[in-house]
Amino acid sequence: MFSFFKKRSDDEQLGKDLFDFLAEMEKNLEIFFVMDQRQFITGGFLTDAWLQVKDLEILKRHETIVLYARDIETFNRSLKAYKDYEIWYTSDVNNKTPEGSRKLHALKHELDTKLKSLEAVIILAGQDLEREMLQLGLLKK
Repeated sequence: MFSFFKKRSDDEQLGKDLFDFLAEMEKNLEIFFVMDQRQFITGGFLTDAWLQVKDLEILKRHETIVLYARDIETFNRSLKAYKDYEIWYTSDVNNKTPEGSRKLHALKHELDTKLKSLEAVIILAGQDLEREMLQLGLLKK
């Protein structure tokens, strides 16, 4: 009898985690659109919900979702590297060399390039997550 309640509790937690992940994806798409429209990178993408579901087999079998997580994490790491270098570069006049300027520009260009590819990645992953949630009975058509 307790196993029935445990299974139900586990199913409810799975549903909550998947809904949180879907909401995070939708928020990341909104973040993308804002940055794309402004043509200015305002910050990183959210990953908290992904950390809660990343080990689920039902998600690992979707290449689009795995790619989404990898690309979001890569973008966030690149943003951090850019910001860290920018702080270093601007912190001392001796750091402002032509080589340093080129490196800062290259980091920014790399970040812009990564951002451009994220729209399709987020949309495809969200569609696969929604299909999976439909099959689990968590979403209705």
